[in-house]
Order: sequence, then C-alpha cells, then structure tokens
Amino acid sequence: MLHNLGRVVATAAVAADVPHSLITALLDRHASGDWGDLDADDKAVNEEAARTGDGRLFSSYTTADHSTIWVITNDIRGEGEGPITTVLFPDDY
Repeated sequence: MLHNLGRVVATAAVAADVPHSLITALLDRHASGDWGDLDADDKAVNEEAARTGDGRLFSSYTTADHSTIWVITNDIRGEGEGPITTVLFPDDY
C-alpha cells in the first residue's frame, strides 16, 4: 500500500449502485498508486503528493458499465482527523 486511506466513505449514489466488491477493488488500486484513467501530468501530481504527504490524491476509473468512479483522498498527511477517502461519481462532486 502506497498510502493510508484513513476513513473511507462513499456517496449515497455509489453505495446504492456499485457492488461492494468493485468499490473495494478500486480502493485497492488507489491505495497502491494505480491512479486509473489520468493523464501523465495528473499522475505526476499524485506521485508528488504521495511522496511528500502534501495535497490530495485523485484517481479516476472507468468501470465495465462505462460509468466513471472517482476516488479522492484528502489530508493524506493525517493532520486533523486524518485521511478521508471518498468514492464518488463525478456528478456527486
């Protein structure tokens, strides 16, 4: 695991529509540094944030049903309440 996911939450739409096994698989990819369908610049920003502990980590995955699911970890340094990872559809943002 590249980084700590901390507390994990999902939006109501994701919780209702996405199988738990898929959510878990995407969280595993995100935690290991597989940022999904990002361009090289966005991946580099994530790599820097993971290395320094500053900023947020963002992943975007296209699923088999062609919907996009985002995974975002905020407060990766763990200050305050610690990291929080949210699983959401882009429309939930």
